[in-house]
Amino acid sequence: MKKSHLMYFLIVMMLLVGACAPGQATTDPQEVVQQIENAVALTVAAGDALTAAAVPLSTNTPVPPPNTPVPTLTPFPTLTPFVVTPGPGPGNGTGTTGGGAGPTQDPRYMCQLIDQVPLDGSPDLIIKTGQKLDVKWTLKNIGTKKWEAATFGWIVWKETVRSTIPSNDLLSTSPVPLSIGLGGVDILPKEWVELGVELTAPAAFDGHDPIYITVQMALVAHGTKFCTPWVQVEIIRPGMTP
Repeated sequence: MKKSHLMYFLIVMMLLVGACAPGQATTDPQEVVQQIENAVALTVAAGDALTAAAVPLSTNTPVPPPNTPVPTLTPFPTLTPFVVTPGPGPGNGTGTTGGGAGPTQDPRYMCQLIDQVPLDGSPDLIIKTGQKLDVKWTLKNIGTKKWEAATFGWIVWKETVRSTIPSNDLLSTSPVPLSIGLGGVDILPKEWVELGVELTAPAAFDGHDPIYITVQMALVAHGTKFCTPWVQVEIIRPGMTP
């Protein structure tokens, strides 16, 4: 209730009380007004005190704005085991190779290239004239037939030269061995074996640019060539920039 309304209400009530009271002396109107103003002042002061008591004490703790996102802890990243995989260059072909060179694959004779050392793109595949290089492949048997050590062979299948000078086309890295077995151990399906070859760069070549020789290997089983990884070697002369 507003103060003015409250004051009028109290004045009316006091006048009624004064009028109804029997045998009382007549009160000075000015004195009545003064009493009413004092009562109103006390009432307003009491209301202000109650209002102040209802307001909580202020603190120094800031209140976050609405819709503030709650910070979350970022989990520490886990370590991923390192897995060696073949590179995408010309030294690997496809990861899986089947029987023969055609599009049809014989499910009995299939392999997966697991690893190659050195990998394609490695500086180790750049060698100087006359220098030797060992290349190894890890091959997994993913066919249905075991690789028999007594009848399966590991051979050099193809060797090609890339050069702008025709006289270099007949050069070779003289791969050794030309044909070997599987080391006397049968390779069952889902097992793997490491096979390799030793390459020797030609002693000389023509031209002012490096030459590239690609050597392709193959497993042979009963006349069927399969599992044919290859590697490309860059050959330079001493003092030549790769």
